[in-house]
Amino acid sequence: MSKMKKIFKLNPIVRKDLKVISRSMKFSWGLFAYEAILALIFLFIMLMVYESFSYGSKNNTEIYEGFIAFFPVIGIAQLCMISLIVPIITASSISGERERQTMDVMLTTTISPYSIVIGKITSAVFRVMTFIIASIPLMAVSFMMGGMKWRTLLEYLVLAFIFAIFTGSIGTFCSSIFKKSIPAIIISYVIYGVIYGATYSPLVVASIIADDLDDVIYVLLTDLINPVHTFIVFFYDRISGEGLLESISYGNVSDFTEWLFSTNVWLVLSSIVQLAVSAFFIWLAAKRLRPAKK
Repeated sequence: MSKMKKIFKLNPIVRKDLKVISRSMKFSWGLFAYEAILALIFLFIMLMVYESFSYGSKNNTEIYEGFIAFFPVIGIAQLCMISLIVPIITASSISGERERQTMDVMLTTTISPYSIVIGKITSAVFRVMTFIIASIPLMAVSFMMGGMKWRTLLEYLVLAFIFAIFTGSIGTFCSSIFKKSIPAIIISYVIYGVIYGATYSPLVVASIIADDLDDVIYVLLTDLINPVHTFIVFFYDRISGEGLLESISYGNVSDFTEWLFSTNVWLVLSSIVQLAVSAFFIWLAAKRLRPAKK
């Protein structure tokens, strides 16, 4: 029984941060602003859908299909805001403790550096998922009126959860390197930009110099680390019904290539790769926090 309690015992860093968050009006106002922005986007999409079907005769099926647009637009808007919010939260998590001169005290406790890093990332993920879950009623329009499968919403939440861990691990790593929060936040954005942008460079080069079609396609494997590409594949498949190979207009490929680049396989592989990269950054951050590395 004691082992079970130890397994399910809440990380003390998470417990402390959640107490602070629950008593903070800043978090409440932040959640309000987040939902207000999504509500404005929601109203804009609704206006666009109404305007697109206000001229000419449209049957009910076509009108309801227009509501599918709510899911990808609001989903992408949330991802953009997560990309802006998470670095600010996590990149100032450890450096903020240093600025408040509480990190040395924390390292003298029984809490391991690994638990500190995990706790900081977990509290950030909790906050991000609170924002996303609060927006489900807005996205639900696509499922209630647009006819999308509810399983797609669950898949989106899982991918968003992994995305939050991925961004949080990078931000926490940068926070473990710098003593000030501002440089940590800036470097976090730089790393995100490199990951989001540079992973497409091999595809551009290979498409110019390669002669074999499969060689060009396999270069896309570099994008397994890219969360942006993961969500592009996800939304494109779930909305249009076309997979990765159809979206880039490639012709005949081998059966293995077709299986490897099928949407569901790609989403699973990219999730595994991004979690592995997150674990690597968590390990680096914990290593930097060891007393000998301060």
